[in-house]
Amino acid sequence: MTIVHTLASRIATSHTTASPPFLVAICGWADTGKSTLAHEVCNALASMGTSADWISTDAFMNDRAERNRLGISGYNPLSIDVAALSDTVRRFVARENVTYHPYDNRTGTKSPVQKTIRPQSVIVVEGIHAFHPSIASAHHLRVFIDADEPTLRAMRLRANIDKRGMDPTQAAKRIDAELEDYRRYIVPMKSRADVSVTVSCDFDYAIKNDGVGNLIATRLHDASALLGSLDARSRDFH
Repeated sequence: MTIVHTLASRIATSHTTASPPFLVAICGWADTGKSTLAHEVCNALASMGTSADWISTDAFMNDRAERNRLGISGYNPLSIDVAALSDTVRRFVARENVTYHPYDNRTGTKSPVQKTIRPQSVIVVEGIHAFHPSIASAHHLRVFIDADEPTLRAMRLRANIDKRGMDPTQAAKRIDAELEDYRRYIVPMKSRADVSVTVSCDFDYAIKNDGVGNLIATRLHDASALLGSLDARSRDFH
């Protein structure tokens, strides 16, 4: 069974149709296939009769030019609009429509084309900041994707050239600083994962540990309490 069907099967048997929706967070180094995994898990859930959609935390990231001006990488929490991220998750929990502008990796800016996510039984939030503390109370399942450093470097270099249109020198130059921030800000959150996954340069995935069995007992929150918590967090970040 592939990782997609493993995760989808566990989610399908764990989620409840009651509010709030089942929220899945997929975190890790950039360009490790988080968006593709989120999309494919949602498709697999749909084939099982469970409505699902996904969003990337990149949608809340400052434009690349602004991050460059500030001298920070996308791994730094200051690179995202935390208030907007928290408010969006609050709206997911409240089963409201969410309209946003996806991030365009090629241009380093938000796409002018809007996307709307309607209420679903399962919402997947993927991205570098998917485990951000401001939305952690809403998570039902946390998945962390990682690899050894040479693999992470190779995957990032390839994506910087192919996906972002950088020349090889420019593509390689950014990686050292990004790895430093990744280790500082993102890797410490790996311990919060319920499922740890390793990935190869060929996007072959292997589950290292799986704590999904305890999800229902530990994370199916009371809806009104969760809404109040997220609403308070959203106000705190404004």
